[in-house]
Amino acid sequence: MVSNKVLRRNEITNVTKQKVDESPRNARKYGGKDALARQKERKDKLLAAGIKLIGREGFAATSIDAICAEAGLTKRYFYESYESTNVLLLEAYQAVIVELLVSIQQATQPYLNDAKALVHAGLLQTFTFVANNPDKARLIMIEAMSVRGQLGHLYGKGYGHFVGLLVAFTKPFLKGEGASDVMLTVMAKAMVGSLIHLCQGWIATDFKQPINELVQGMEIIFAGMAKELGI
Repeated sequence: MVSNKVLRRNEITNVTKQKVDESPRNARKYGGKDALARQKERKDKLLAAGIKLIGREGFAATSIDAICAEAGLTKRYFYESYESTNVLLLEAYQAVIVELLVSIQQATQPYLNDAKALVHAGLLQTFTFVANNPDKARLIMIEAMSVRGQLGHLYGKGYGHFVGLLVAFTKPFLKGEGASDVMLTVMAKAMVGSLIHLCQGWIATDFKQPINELVQGMEIIFAGMAKELGI
């Protein structure tokens, strides 16, 4: 005769096994993807839709319904991934900033020992990214200016990443003690601000001016800074 303890232990084992089997990680696969993979795919679609619509229509005009329609998903799945459009905005801004930074780092990697070539590669990649990704560029360079309240510290952090990257590119070329970190940061902020402002005007005029003219103009400004630093 089976004791009550054995029956209770078997009952607990069965319940535990059922919970494990029903968990997202062990849920049935559809199209070769488990529940977690499908959830990530839905979130990626919503993020891409949010970036596109915020970049084109503006954050204030972008609703959850519009994002879901663009992604081909229901509102149920929106709330599965995001609490609100504000949360999606934060992730969208951060994702585009990272994408642009990574693309600049990759483009400049072969020229870290050649200041002139490094500047050219960095500027060319920046303008090329903006031209090839107008929705993303509008989001981080135009729309972000009007929604800094929602973006909070991320806006300043994103700006700081570009300033830090420029300082890091410059330091290896300095001779002797060179300029102080404070002065380098001030100069880098001025350069990043000029570049953003130029991109904003370029976007607003529907990219009419050729990229090579923009690159050449910014190269002259960078050359002036390099001369002052003795590079």
